[in-house]
Amino acid sequence: MIFGILGNINKSELASIVFRLAKGLDKAGINYILEKELSKQLNKQYKFNPGKNSITEEKDLVKLCDFIISIGGDGTFLATAKLVGSRNIPIIGVNLGKLGFLAETATKDVLSFVKKVVKGNFIIDERTILETVSIKGSNRQKTIYGLNEIVVNQTEIVKTIEISVFFNNQLVNSYHADGMIIATPTGSTGYSLSAGGPIVFPKTEVFILSPLSPHTLTARPVILPDNGILKVKINSRVPINIVSDGNDVMKLNAPAEIEVKKAPYKVKIAKSLESNYFKVLTGKLLWGEDKRKKSRI
Repeated sequence: MIFGILGNINKSELASIVFRLAKGLDKAGINYILEKELSKQLNKQYKFNPGKNSITEEKDLVKLCDFIISIGGDGTFLATAKLVGSRNIPIIGVNLGKLGFLAETATKDVLSFVKKVVKGNFIIDERTILETVSIKGSNRQKTIYGLNEIVVNQTEIVKTIEISVFFNNQLVNSYHADGMIIATPTGSTGYSLSAGGPIVFPKTEVFILSPLSPHTLTARPVILPDNGILKVKINSRVPINIVSDGNDVMKLNAPAEIEVKKAPYKVKIAKSLESNYFKVLTGKLLWGEDKRKKSRI
């Protein structure tokens, strides 16, 4: 069993965390491979070199490893999910960010959790992926994938655009808005939440439609089953962006049309046996916290 290790190299504390992890893995006799740029940081700060067979380019980690340890925030996890794609390699998310809905393993716990994984004491949490295909607006068909969401917006001036959403060829609604978010349950605690969308349990098999600043008081988020196909038609005076997870952009000319459906694969997240989604929500969103009590202390 080989663990690939990568992370957000812009985080100042990353090198020290990976250095401790690598030393612990060496002591436990657990095989690992470091992403090349991360290895350079460790060598620069700690003169640590795991050997040439334990370093590789980021794109090659998924070819050589059985698990990927992603150290950073949820943004790093989302980028790792794109790297893994349909390869069925479980990801261990380690949180260095602010929230960490996906990267929920604490840095102090990562070594002990990896040891549990080696012994088989973990669970796999599978998450739905969105597949988005351009139908109109480009000279060639393009496809992008998103774990959290697909966002429709425009590239230039801030002006409302016309968006019509169809589910299995039936019109759901037409909007004049800044854009539209199509989220998975995983993405319900991301951008969709900021746009007024609901929090949805990850195992729920639905799409979440959240319009961005719609020019009407009656346009509300809508939940639809994910066993159908969404068709989105967009009209605008300027080019359109179709953005997946904030890190992959498809540019289309208006009028544009895209098709969104559930991808034929899922992302696998390796989690502790004690993992509890509602406990994560309580901790990250401070549910039930009464600041009035703290003010009296």
